[in-house]
Amino acid sequence: MKTRLLFFSLSFSLVSLAQTPTDALRGPQNVLPDGVIDGVVASDEIPVLSPVEYEHVRLADLAQSWRVFSRIDAREKVNVKLFYPYDYFMDDWDFPNTRNEMSNGWVRHQERWSLWTIIMTHAMLGDLTLYKVSSEETPLVEDGYQLKYPIKRLTPDDFFNNGSYRKKVARCLSVGSKGSPMEVFLAESQKSTILARSGKSFDFWYDSLLNDPNVPRTVDNLSDYEQLERMDTAYLRMAWNNAKDGGELYDKDIVRPLSSQSITAFNIKEDWFFDKERSVLDKRIIAIAPVARIKYDPQGNDPMNTEREPYDRYRDIISVNARGELEVYEKGIAQEYTEEFKEVELFWLYFPELRYVLMNYFVYNEQNDANRMSFDHLFWKRLFSARIYRKSDQYDRNVEDYRYGVDALYEAEKFKESMRTWEADLWHY
Repeated sequence: MKTRLLFFSLSFSLVSLAQTPTDALRGPQNVLPDGVIDGVVASDEIPVLSPVEYEHVRLADLAQSWRVFSRIDAREKVNVKLFYPYDYFMDDWDFPNTRNEMSNGWVRHQERWSLWTIIMTHAMLGDLTLYKVSSEETPLVEDGYQLKYPIKRLTPDDFFNNGSYRKKVARCLSVGSKGSPMEVFLAESQKSTILARSGKSFDFWYDSLLNDPNVPRTVDNLSDYEQLERMDTAYLRMAWNNAKDGGELYDKDIVRPLSSQSITAFNIKEDWFFDKERSVLDKRIIAIAPVARIKYDPQGNDPMNTEREPYDRYRDIISVNARGELEVYEKGIAQEYTEEFKEVELFWLYFPELRYVLMNYFVYNEQNDANRMSFDHLFWKRLFSARIYRKSDQYDRNVEDYRYGVDALYEAEKFKESMRTWEADLWHY
């Protein structure tokens, strides 16, 4: 009897695991449908881990502190664990409308995800707060590292239920372009007529197009305006509502999510400080930001130039397709990009909040697949290479604003050396 109960219990557990979707477990797992386990054991224990809390530091024990910004570059070999494996999206992929649609058309590794894949997944699942790089009033003043511009959510399901929140988050996670103008063709002249909004109501505008007296209406040569009768009226109404009075009607904007291959670096904001209570020189990450490429014209059409209209990160970001080719979107069409570019932050994340997500994902261990550390442990042990690009400065400048090329690298190393000297001198009596 005990044997039967044990067998039933194991069978029920196996079936339950097999029927649990990946997104319910909030992470990669090796349990497939029909009770298939891709490995020796099922990795269903991933979602229950919690990060180790930071050591409390009193203000009275903060003897010395420096604000430091560093860049974790994907080109450095030691940082590969953060950027691989790559994911990619099917051509018809769109942001999911429900949690159950998260995996549809999104090709990801079964057991391991890159840091960007993790961030993108949990930004949609409502576990992370995204902080914009600038305010809508002053888009060229990029002080988002101060975490002043959060995209606020009311519930974890706001991405699926709140249209305004969904649009703001999607624009941080994707690249796109404005749809092409909507037009119809006259049968006789083969000339196109671009649809434009009038000052009247939609119904009046729509009826006036269907009954345009300037278009011939013979039995053998009906007006191609009758295309409008075959169009989705709700879709046409949406385009009409989005247009300005007298402005053209456009198709739906083209939206392409950014794959992990589009992310070239992560910028981190951290404090380096000396704690008298523990007598240690410690480092603590405050915020982190994914970095991507943006179109740049060295001949003066610089997106960062304040004399130009504020550039649109959403449309100027360069994506990478599944073949590894750089692409930009112009009028809804992907085009290869071979010009120069700059690198900019997409948004910022509060790292203590991100830790609760990272603790449930593991990085690759080239020595032993059964002994993997979490992403949180990787950051805790600082098993990455980062180059300082900014530090505490009365002028609030980047290092490259007053040092160039190799001199900028020397300046960053000089700062590290000064900190080591300060710590060493602290113990000389």
